[in-house]
Amino acid sequence: MSLGRHITIERSLSHVQHFCRVAVTGELLPVSIQPEYRDPYASGERDPTWCPFLRRADADSFICTIYQTRPRICREFRCRTMLIYDQNGNEAGYVKGRRTLVSDDPCLADAWREIPGDADDATLKELLKKHGYRAEPLE
Repeated sequence: MSLGRHITIERSLSHVQHFCRVAVTGELLPVSIQPEYRDPYASGERDPTWCPFLRRADADSFICTIYQTRPRICREFRCRTMLIYDQNGNEAGYVKGRRTLVSDDPCLADAWREIPGDADDATLKELLKKHGYRAEPLE
């Protein structure tokens, strides 16, 4: 959770209202824990390297407990690890996180289902190429 080391709670007004500091920009802003996420936030269960407002939703996903009032740096951050282009060079989708495809292209979604979950980037690129797509890992 890479932005975690850049966001700290500077002052708490209550158990749901805080001022957080964004180290990258120096920004100090008020944030509020969303009502539906107050129980997970209060549980306090988190890795100390994560953002103080990030909590695990289940084994495979996370929630931002301040999503509606999150800092600008979070709103602008795009967790993309790979871009996928169609035969015409248009963006057909992207991969976020380890291997989650985001795409409205049904052919790409079909091709994606054929890729083994443990495929490395090189294998993934080759398999997508067979279906007419070009994959570009992002660093």
